[in-house]
Amino acid sequence: MLSEAERRSLEEIEQRLLAEEPRLARTMNRQVRPWLFYSLLLLFGGLTVLLTVIGAFGPAFQCLLVTAAALVLRKYPLRLR
Repeated sequence: MLSEAERRSLEEIEQRLLAEEPRLARTMNRQVRPWLFYSLLLLFGGLTVLLTVIGAFGPAFQCLLVTAAALVLRKYPLRLR
């Protein structure tokens, strides 16, 4: 938790950044599009089911791994320093 003084300082820095570098500020505030995540999840989940039904267990397992990795990385994103 930030103290009230730290919160005011942070807001002041954000306002200055927005005034001086509006393109950078917009880029930093851009959210990841959730429709892309859900469409990929639906695609690979559907492929997993389809490939399992037709008996292609190797590729089905790979699609299942991609689907599981996407779900895990969504909950626990990688933090690269």
